[in-house]
Amino acid sequence: MSSIRLDAVLRRSDTDAVVSAVKELENQRRLSGQGITQSRDGIRQFQFAADELNQWWVIVFDNGERQEYRDGKYTYRGRRPDESQPAEFFRPMPQALQLLWPTRLLTWANPHGSFYPVLAQHVGERSILFTFEHVDDPAFRQTLVLDERSGIAKRLIGYDYGLVITGLETLEHWNPEDLPAFEPITGPIPTDY
Repeated sequence: MSSIRLDAVLRRSDTDAVVSAVKELENQRRLSGQGITQSRDGIRQFQFAADELNQWWVIVFDNGERQEYRDGKYTYRGRRPDESQPAEFFRPMPQALQLLWPTRLLTWANPHGSFYPVLAQHVGERSILFTFEHVDDPAFRQTLVLDERSGIAKRLIGYDYGLVITGLETLEHWNPEDLPAFEPITGPIPTDY
């Protein structure tokens, strides 16, 4: 991460170098975990497992909604009509899972993104806090907290939503036959920077 200028205003032209430095931290993911998403619709908890090597992932929300990718097929079960369709591994992946591969997020002003990094700062013992600015409105910002050891984004906070990974475990902790158990949220989400 030495190629990222910390505590200095970044220019749009720095975006490619920042993305490259973040991408260097990414490795093949095989893990499970849990998190929360907050929006105007309220707070939802989720549990997930992902195995990039074997090309599958699953995410289950506390309202019973389930999305998964396996054997080249994306499947959704939940509030809207169920669907199943051929897809690539990353294409249908929900944003909560994209946090595991942060350069896949549309945050980086890539051809489809609309934000670019303007500031990078160390927070805590092992994380970098990125502040992003919208390409058309500099007052519209979002933040992302990246764990320098794992290369995983632990938090993404935008205009009307927040995504937080609250825990990570080895893939061995995931049992696809078990229904996820969700504990009530009783206070602020703890930070782990």
